[in-house]
Amino acid sequence: MINGIVLNHHSLPFANTEAANQGVLLFFKILKTCRAVGLKVLLLDEDQDKSLMSLELSNSYFVRDWFNAAKNDASLRDWRSFLRSVETKQPLFETVELMAMDNTLEVGLLGDNIGNNVLLATYYFETFLVSFATSAPWLNHKIDIWVLDLVQKTEEEQTSLPNLVDDVSLAKHKTALLERRNQLINSAKDIWGNRLELFPNLTLLPNQIGTALQNWSARSDILLKARDALNVLEQFSAKWKNAEYKDYRHNYLHDLGLAAKVSGESKSVNADPKKKKQRMFWLDDGREVYCENHIKLPNGFRLHFYPDSSKKHIYVVYLGTHLLL
Repeated sequence: MINGIVLNHHSLPFANTEAANQGVLLFFKILKTCRAVGLKVLLLDEDQDKSLMSLELSNSYFVRDWFNAAKNDASLRDWRSFLRSVETKQPLFETVELMAMDNTLEVGLLGDNIGNNVLLATYYFETFLVSFATSAPWLNHKIDIWVLDLVQKTEEEQTSLPNLVDDVSLAKHKTALLERRNQLINSAKDIWGNRLELFPNLTLLPNQIGTALQNWSARSDILLKARDALNVLEQFSAKWKNAEYKDYRHNYLHDLGLAAKVSGESKSVNADPKKKKQRMFWLDDGREVYCENHIKLPNGFRLHFYPDSSKKHIYVVYLGTHLLL
């Protein structure tokens, strides 16, 4: 399974600068959602610069122009920060060579007689198309297509492709996006290797979590439950930072879909210096903190974490068998 969505450059340009200013915010929202599920953007236009800043939205109006103009609008501050963070990390776009795809197939829009390589890539890689909200047919959450086998020369197959273009399409494809996320992190090494993209609002301690995940030998069902717990912690931490929650509470995790039990430690553990010491962890900023909060996983495994109220941030500090009781 390929780790990416296909950028539909055929949906550009916007008719004017005003439309581009509105449409680019929808694109940023889609991009943020896709990055959260670990999906990169696949680019078929080899002439396109891999910097998002160089993407032309309308005639001679680029993303960098939007970025420069937006500095005077306080309501766009968070989106400017998001764009800056995207640009300072690894390249946003990943070029896909057309030769790598199946050249025995041709794919086009239903009603058109000409094949479209963007649609071919989306169909071939079984992924999502991401379009700009410019005009039909790109405004739909599904794009109707025909598929022709050039070798067998059978009758055209008619099907549809998932298209991400606005809030409605994100809601329609939410479940499929989450399923794609989970498929991409089926192994412990995948979770660790993709942690920055998948869990941007969490800190997984490298000494303990990193070691545990890179040397995982326990049952797979434990790992899958740990993965689900990390997904919920990521959702909570993102909402916490956006002021949707004022503080941390266990029941908030259950509200977000956590199926496992979560709690602090018992009075007997809190009162025992030896047991308490096992639950003391050094954070990446040099603080040593008591991490009593934990999620109960199968076979006696535990996932310990520390909710930092001052930073509104979750530190995941331990994944392993039950600590000393």
